[in-house]
Amino acid sequence: MQHFADGKADAFLAFAPQPQELRIKKVGRVILDITKDRPWSQYFCCMVSARREFAQNYPVATKRALRAFLKAADICAQEPERVARYLVAKRYEKRYEIGLEVLKGLPYARWRQSSPEDTLRFHALRLHEAGLIKSSPQKLIAQGTDWRFLNELKNELKG
Repeated sequence: MQHFADGKADAFLAFAPQPQELRIKKVGRVILDITKDRPWSQYFCCMVSARREFAQNYPVATKRALRAFLKAADICAQEPERVARYLVAKRYEKRYEIGLEVLKGLPYARWRQSSPEDTLRFHALRLHEAGLIKSSPQKLIAQGTDWRFLNELKNELKG
């Protein structure tokens, strides 16, 4: 980020809170925001994965971990001010305003409506087209996904 700010790099792939810091310093401009710009904004930016063997051998632990992530996402969506205070108190972020802006800008509540399968298909297609993966998106989804834990938790955590 410093090289970009100093003019030694022409572009910078930034993750929160870096874009907010650059905007405060009036450095550069955003050319793609995956939370706002289509088609990227229609899909998840992050997903949770587990090794097949772990999920099969420890289904209770797998479901508990996923439940914790989803509950945390709900808290971030419903109480961003509280979470921003927590981030500052634990020194994960120094500035409350930046933490709050990041929390309010991310679609934490979307896990209930968006399709992780569509997200995987979208990103796998991009990677396949670029030659970075050999398998087709359909094959990856058929052989490498299991949505049972998520579907169970969607029903369990209605809200």
